[in-house]
Formats: sequence, C-alpha cells, structure tokens
Amino acid sequence: MATNGVNYSEDVITDRGRLYLAVLKGDSTSVETMPDIRREISDQRETILHIAAAAGQEDFVKKLLNRLNSEDLTVVNNAQNTVLVYAAASGNVKIAQAILQRNQGLANLVSGISPLYMAALSGHSQMATFLYSETAHVVRDWVENEQEKIFIACVKNDIYGVALSMLADNLDNARWRQEVLHALALKPYAFYRASRSGMLRRLMSFISISWLNLGQENSTQSQANELLKRCLQYYKDVVTNFNDFPEIPAALFAATEVGNVEFLIKLIRFDFSLLWEEKNDKRIFHIAIEKRYENIFNLFYELGPIKDLIADKKDGGGNNMLHLVARMAPQEKLNAISGAALQMQRELLWFKEVEKVVSPTFKEMKNNEEETPYVLFEKSHETLRKEGEEWMRNTANSSMVVATLIGSIMFSGQPTDELKLNPNLLLVYSISSAIALFCSSTSLIMFLSILTSRYSYDDFLVSLPIKLIIGVTSLFISIAAMMVAFCASFSSKYHNHHGFPLIVVLLVVFTFVPVLFVLLKYRLLVDIVQSTGFRLQPHQRVLFEE
Repeated sequence: MATNGVNYSEDVITDRGRLYLAVLKGDSTSVETMPDIRREISDQRETILHIAAAAGQEDFVKKLLNRLNSEDLTVVNNAQNTVLVYAAASGNVKIAQAILQRNQGLANLVSGISPLYMAALSGHSQMATFLYSETAHVVRDWVENEQEKIFIACVKNDIYGVALSMLADNLDNARWRQEVLHALALKPYAFYRASRSGMLRRLMSFISISWLNLGQENSTQSQANELLKRCLQYYKDVVTNFNDFPEIPAALFAATEVGNVEFLIKLIRFDFSLLWEEKNDKRIFHIAIEKRYENIFNLFYELGPIKDLIADKKDGGGNNMLHLVARMAPQEKLNAISGAALQMQRELLWFKEVEKVVSPTFKEMKNNEEETPYVLFEKSHETLRKEGEEWMRNTANSSMVVATLIGSIMFSGQPTDELKLNPNLLLVYSISSAIALFCSSTSLIMFLSILTSRYSYDDFLVSLPIKLIIGVTSLFISIAAMMVAFCASFSSKYHNHHGFPLIVVLLVVFTFVPVLFVLLKYRLLVDIVQSTGFRLQPHQRVLFEE
C-alpha cells in the first residue's frame, strides 16, 4: 500500500502489530515460534488467544490450547471478559467447545459480559443454544437483570429457541412479556411463511433444500409463533382493560406500522375489541391505508357490517378513510412499482377500493382544510400524473418506432424464387409475415391511441394500461413472427449449401439480437398485467380461520 509516496510494508509494523496480523490471518505455523503465547497484544489487555478466538481461527486456537493450561484461559481483558466471551462473539461453536473442554468453569464465570449474553447480542443462534445448554443450571441463579438482558437479546435477534427454553425454566416476568410483544410486532419476517396458502405452506414444509435454509426458517417461524402464544396465554387470564396493559395496544400499532399481518391476526383473535383501539385518532385500518398495506386492509373485508362502524372515524385533521387514501403513498411503496404511470394506476386502484367500503357521505365530506377526498387526491397526485403521462409517451414512442419498422419490412417483403419452390417454407413465410404485419399494425394503433389520450386520472386506471398491454403484446408477437419469416426465407435459399448447419447456428445467434428488445420489455409487460389485475379483496378468509 502506498500513501503520499511512502510504501508501507512489514518493515514499519511493530512486533505487536505483526503478531496481531498473524493471529488474524490464522498463521498457525507461527504458534510454534512464539516465545510467549500468553502475551498481551492490545491496549485492552487482549491476549493472543482472545484475538484468535474472536477472529474464529479454529485451528490456531486449538494449537494455542495445546500449549496453555486451564488457568491461562481465565485471563480477562480490561473489560473483565474471558476468552469464551470472544469465542461467543465469533459464533464458532467448535472453538467454544474446545475451550470448555479445557476449562468447563468458564461457562459459569461471569466477571464482565457473560458468554451467553454476548452470543445472543451478536445474533449467533447456534452458539447461544450451545452455551445455554452448558449454563442453564446457573442462569437460574443469576440476578434478574442479567437474565432479562439475555432473554431480550435472544428475542430481538431471532434466537427464539433459547428464549422458549428460558420460559420453560420459569425464568420470566412482566417486563419480559412486554419486550416479547414489542419485538415480535416489529418482525414481519418471523411470521412470513405462516402467511402462505395452506397447500403452498405444506409443500414448502415438505421440501428441504439445505442451501436455502428452509428448514431453519420454518423452525424459527414456528418458534416465534410459539413464543407469541406463550405470551398471550399469560395475558388472557389477567386482561380486563387495556388501560392496565398498554403494551398490548402498543404492540398492535407497532405491527401495523411495519405491515406484520400475521402478528395482527393473532392479536385480534386474542381480543377482538382491539379493533377499536386508537392511536393519534386512527385505528389500525386507517394506518394500513396510509401505509398501503393491502394484506392488513384485506382483513377489513372480513368484519361484515361492523366494518362500517370502525371506518366511521376521523383523525385530528378531520380526515376520514377516503382522505387518508387520497394522500400520496409512502415513497418506498411507490418505488416497488415500475414507472410513474403504473404508480398512478395503483394509487387510483387504492382510492377506488376504499371508496367502495366507506359511507357515501365520506365522498363529499371536507376535512379541516376544506378539502374533499377528490380534491385532496388531485392536489396530491398532480405531479405523479404528469410524470405518468411523460412515462407513457416515452414508452409508446420508443415502441412505436419498432412497430413501424417491422410493419414496413413485412409490407414491402416479397417471397424469393427459392421460397416459391418450397411449399412448406412458403406457407410458414406467408403466415408469419401476415401475423407480423397484423400485430405490428395493431401495436402501432395502440401506441398512437396512447399518444393522443387526454391523460385524465381515470385514463390511468384501465384505458391506458390496457392499451399498453395490447400494444406491447402485439409488438412481441410481431417480432417473433418477423424472425420466423426471416428464418424461413433464409433457409429456403441456403438449405442445399454444404455449410448449412453452420449457417443455422449463425442464424440462431443473430436472430437473438432483435429478441433482446422483447427481453428488455418483458418485465414491463409483467408489471403492467400484475398492476392492472391488482385487487384488495382477499382470496380467502384468514381472520376467523382456526
């Protein structure tokens, strides 16, 4: 490495630094030549063994252990942490096992941070599970504050197995349960697989692909569900008023903010009166609308007539549900949708769906700013509408050039003399040419229609997307048909040539170039179809299923 003309090499590294580097690299051959393997090599009084364990250098550590006695392993750094704490931080279970084989007492020696807490804090599930199995008998005797730190760290870092074991050992209190509720509420992925459809869930459970860690994921999510169940089992016998247990409504709204629908379902089943809870004059479905969480809002359809009472709520600004959906969606939600036009379409779909489920009086109701939902929607989305118009025009213009080119080629093209002598290839050429010409013309008409559109808000809902779907699909077909016609014409001319096999290979390679346009636009077509088919109504009832 060179800095300001100075070359840095091992010549300007201190002996301690060179030793530190050897440890980090796992240079195990240097162990035999080390004069003092008990040496401290940092200002924090960390020994060679400390650093090697933290670096996860398994072979290096084992060679060091062969030259050390059990008392050497009890040496602590300035923070009073033993080598087992460093091993716990690395997550290498084999290193921890090797250390405990030499000194079993280290698992119970807590002068600084406990090894178990370090493993939980670092998110090393296997290490935490191993260390708890070694220390469970003494964890019961630790002060409650230390137990609580370990438990909370396990829950926050998805080490649910150890957390469940601690509960099974009757190590819990009210604060622990509060932390469980809050932590699990913020973890949608902890319940993700449970939200799949029944058949797919069984299929994914049956298939075990090691490199995808599906088994581990299923186990983690199952443990998260069990942990939540244990927590709610306690509350069900003591809750009579949520004012006495504010952590439950707090968890409800925390889960809503991050879209944790499976957690919400379990919490609502626990007590359906939670549907009436409010935060800043908003219920969970008001927040779901603001955040554009369709999976949460889908639960609204399952409530029957009671949903009208839940919807009949205005926030502090006088905004009803329709006002809330009239505002622009969070940017991260819009970014997940391709193109401003499709973003505009999704916003309109949301507005129309909410409009269906609220009282007709909501449509003309004004908020504190004297704005109706329609006025607020147009005010909030005018910039997006203009961007959508520009996006549509650019897409139509670029695609229309290709459609025009294909149409011109196919209209002016005539069968060659060689092609006329081969009836089969002539038939293929004629049909594919007709298809290419027809589809390119259709595509051209659709794109011209897009360019001459008024680009009103309602146009983005169905009219423009449908025209774009037809136009892009027709263009894809015309490109494919044109290439078939070209191949038929080319084959008729050279099919008797001695190098025909090589010609076929080159033909396949070069005809792939125009197909690149299809590949580039394919994702666009998929996004348009998915967005146009977007619906909020659920396909199955999940709130009341057992």
